[in-house]
Amino acid sequence: MPFFTFFLILFCVACIGKRECIKEVSNLKSSIKLNYLTFKGISLSKSRSINTKLTKINDSLYETWGITPMWNAKPFSLMKLPFNPQEMKPFLSEESIKYHYTKHHAAYIKNLNAQIFNHNFFWLGLKNNGEGKPYGEIKKKIEESFVSFENFKEQFTKEASSHFGSGWIWLVIKEHKLKIYQGHDAECPIKHRIGNPILTLDVWEHAYYVDYKNSRNDYIKEWFSKINWDFANYNLSIVN
Repeated sequence: MPFFTFFLILFCVACIGKRECIKEVSNLKSSIKLNYLTFKGISLSKSRSINTKLTKINDSLYETWGITPMWNAKPFSLMKLPFNPQEMKPFLSEESIKYHYTKHHAAYIKNLNAQIFNHNFFWLGLKNNGEGKPYGEIKKKIEESFVSFENFKEQFTKEASSHFGSGWIWLVIKEHKLKIYQGHDAECPIKHRIGNPILTLDVWEHAYYVDYKNSRNDYIKEWFSKINWDFANYNLSIVN
């Protein structure tokens, strides 16, 4: 399965599950456009970044890592119960099954898929030869929302460095304005209707400890030099 097809399928199930995806998108239409949440995928012809600039890596590298079988793994979805919940007494009541199924089982699916989506979004937001500074529409939006790129960089760094514990720092857009959102643990902005994701930084300790030990600030600083602004511009283009 092509990488972007895999990514897009995960996008649909991330945070909200397959069947809830369309419902959630409908609820968000008044404030957020999520045109790329589709089961059929998206046309990449409008994105010079996704279509022409993403670096191709030799598959043999990943083979040495032993993870290539995961490329064909399927995202998880909430299974339909193979029995009638109303006919399980006296073993379990309908209320007990409903609570277990909708509150616990469903939550595990949402959190798992959220982490998959978050990681995919993080990797897509990186580039070997990052431009360093934004250009095009994302540059314009950053200046409209944060006055300057330097001010945005300072605010994002502050949010990321001060985030307590594990999580994700997001640049999102809502009502035509960019803002920074701190997501704890496996949170993503779509789940909580915070906004449409543009970029994200993984601040779980495992993301930087091998290279930076406990120096999260150094990790954040270097991230800015590897941002894929093409990807950010693409995400803006499908929102507008």
